[in-house]
Amino acid sequence: MTQPSRRLTLRRTAVLALALMVLVGGATGGWLLWQRLHDHQDITIAAERPGEVSAPWPTPSTSRTPRPGERRFVTSVSENGRYFVDQYGVPLLVQGDSPWSLMTDLSPAQAELYFRTRGEQGFNAAITSLVGGEGNGGPSDNGGTFDGLIPFVDGDVTAWQEPYWERMTRYLEVAAESGITVFLYPIDGWTIGEAFHPETIEQCQTYGRMVAERFRDLPNLVWMSGGDYFPKADDPASGSDVDQCIDASMRGIRGAGDNRPFSIQLGYPRSISTDNSYWADRVSWNFVYTYLPTYVAVLQAYARNPVIPALFGEGNYERENNVVDTPDTTNQTLRRQMLWALTSGAAGAFYGSDDWEFHPGWEQRLNTEAVAQLGRMHDQFSQLPWWSLVPDTARPWVTAGRGTALTDDTGQDVLDNDYVTAAKSVDGRLAVAYFPGEHTVTVDRGALAAGARAVWIDPASGASRMVPITDTFTTPGLNADGDDDWLLVITAR
Repeated sequence: MTQPSRRLTLRRTAVLALALMVLVGGATGGWLLWQRLHDHQDITIAAERPGEVSAPWPTPSTSRTPRPGERRFVTSVSENGRYFVDQYGVPLLVQGDSPWSLMTDLSPAQAELYFRTRGEQGFNAAITSLVGGEGNGGPSDNGGTFDGLIPFVDGDVTAWQEPYWERMTRYLEVAAESGITVFLYPIDGWTIGEAFHPETIEQCQTYGRMVAERFRDLPNLVWMSGGDYFPKADDPASGSDVDQCIDASMRGIRGAGDNRPFSIQLGYPRSISTDNSYWADRVSWNFVYTYLPTYVAVLQAYARNPVIPALFGEGNYERENNVVDTPDTTNQTLRRQMLWALTSGAAGAFYGSDDWEFHPGWEQRLNTEAVAQLGRMHDQFSQLPWWSLVPDTARPWVTAGRGTALTDDTGQDVLDNDYVTAAKSVDGRLAVAYFPGEHTVTVDRGALAAGARAVWIDPASGASRMVPITDTFTTPGLNADGDDDWLLVITAR
């Protein structure tokens, strides 16, 4: 049995500490344990606090329609604020993987293998950290690579070791060649206070400018920060020193003329970017992070005003279970997370596995059954006008039989709730519903366009079967995995 990674161990310990704290009525022991796990995120950084950073995004080009097979990248947010578009202004449904430690753990040949394989499998996005740390799966907390390349001279975040940055640039170029947008963390919650330890806020801003200038010509970047990040501020709206540092780095990026979308990932077991008052008006989109039944946090992010995209960025990973005393993560767990998200207004979904830190033999685990299943579901949605879907909440077309919806962040496992989520276009020409388990639901046929037809899709195999439009729909038994979850798609020409 392999030793649990530091990041996973920290997560499990922290979640257990929080659970114990609740059980003993807020005893200080659990809180202090949780706090110690993230002490490095509480560093003091000198200097006058800078002004606010805006959250702009570029106006998408509509010069032409992309050709079949052409590489497309996330470049902007749609005009209605609901989803991402590519460099041509065309909606792009995010299908991501989470190779957190790729930049520091992999050789150039291995990085090429990873990106080429994921591109061929249909992935169009990847999350990764720019600077290494043990917490994000890297070889050490000095930020270095597996073969000894170091990012900074004597720890000065504005004095760069060129061989390290040449490699980082090449890896991002390889991702672009494979059609993958990199959701890149120049600063993350594991390296701040460790490998990334600025002395002043001005250094943070200079670092951001240097990053933007270094990667200016790359077409495939979206900016991120945070990670397993728990801001520690007396006044959350004013931000901590670390918040101010991340903000300053974005000021540097924006000051260099780079206005690509930005967001921050907060902490587990559930968060969305706008939960934090400091970041609520600074992010271009909401990173949804939840180990719990996915639709709850996604719907909360979707309902945020003013409107910004809600992206399911992280949940339970394949071959990992981060919440104690809950069922192991299965293929159905991963299907539920993705399909709950896509039927609740998400602009896409990220998958992750225990190989985010590239355990030995990771190459043989790139082609798991879960990857194939999620890829087929992404393809199914991509062939639909998915961007027209509105979550089925205010005026539902699925009117009964959906099960019990969670309305708060009750600590329930993904496999312990089977609520049916649904969405529909305003004109009723497209409607979808995800059934996590056996259900018979009643629908409002008047909400559907004339001439609509219904298809059950097996989320395990991708096989479909047409059924007549009626007032009720009952799931058709077990799917190819022996589970009882199904996707219902109703379309009209």
